[in-house]
Amino acid sequence: MTLRDPAGDRDAYGGAARDGRGDALAVGSVLAWAAGAAVAGRHGVWLGLGGVAVACAIVLLALDGAHLVPRMRPTGPQLLLGLAVGGAMAAATHVFYPIAVRTLPAIAGETTRLYVAFTALSPALSALALVPVVVGEELVWRGVVYAALRRRVGPVAAVIVGAILYACAHAPVGSALLVLTALACGLVWGWLRARTGGLAASLACHVVWDAIVLLAFPLAPH
Repeated sequence: MTLRDPAGDRDAYGGAARDGRGDALAVGSVLAWAAGAAVAGRHGVWLGLGGVAVACAIVLLALDGAHLVPRMRPTGPQLLLGLAVGGAMAAATHVFYPIAVRTLPAIAGETTRLYVAFTALSPALSALALVPVVVGEELVWRGVVYAALRRRVGPVAAVIVGAILYACAHAPVGSALLVLTALACGLVWGWLRARTGGLAASLACHVVWDAIVLLAFPLAPH
């Protein structure tokens, strides 16, 4: 894996006091996410994970906006990269999903159950909620969590460990398929974060993939 990983990505979080605060925000966000996943298992994904994502976004921007907001400012190449990778991810998902179902038919039923959970809101409300939820998700996982990991390990390890944590934090929902999907997506979005040094590419990619696979062209009837 070739990563650009600018030196400034670490320097922005320098200082023991700043590092300690960033670590606390990362740990608190992960715990909040796991709690939201537990709620989602009983009361729906939008209420559980969506609510936690938006709440975390508000808290993180209030407490750490000076460091997070600059990383969200897009450049043309970052947006183009994110959009292209998001489209490629969506295409690959639709290509490989039928193969996966033929190999393991139980995936079809699990996919339908996930779509039922994700479509508790109307299509219009889901579309409106998508961007703020994705913003919160990226601020948590490719923002403070990635930064906390990157202070300790190299970029490749930060991406891999971050994706594993991201997947595990979805486990309380009770869907093995969601955990595996989060792991795969987390690796791609984490790579974009490390490759570009910012959040714009992973945000664009995340929104495109969600919009296509969850809303516009779902994989299964629901």
